[in-house]
Amino acid sequence: MPEDTPSLPVPANLPVPHEPPLSRLERDFVMLAVLVRIQHMRHDEAMKLVNALLALGQRTPEVLLAKAVVESSLENHESVLETIRELDRLDPPEFHSGRKIDERVRVRSFMKARASFGQTGALDEEGRASLDFYLRQGREKPKRKKRR
Repeated sequence: MPEDTPSLPVPANLPVPHEPPLSRLERDFVMLAVLVRIQHMRHDEAMKLVNALLALGQRTPEVLLAKAVVESSLENHESVLETIRELDRLDPPEFHSGRKIDERVRVRSFMKARASFGQTGALDEEGRASLDFYLRQGREKPKRKKRR
């Protein structure tokens, strides 16, 4: 857009909607559209949908995780790290002894390690810890035989 083009006037007293702009079903439908585009390697289109959700105020853990996945696919390493840090603040991973770790937490740690390596070509302390966590949590623990 040319620099000398005046911006459009925005009314000062716009009504504030009382309902969220999207219902949960509508958000889930858009998230499904994001997933389909990721599967078909159409990452630019997926990113546009994620950005649209964020612009509509849908800053949920699911949307932020989708943003991190798309950014990781586009190799925008700095943005991946920023998004995962925001996701960690919004939805901190919970660790309980004896419980299996949620797969989304493992994915976040893998993307954090990958983005850390992608930025510098080496793992910093945070990236190394993330990779270690990812690898430790992925190992199957041997099943104990029951005694009779």
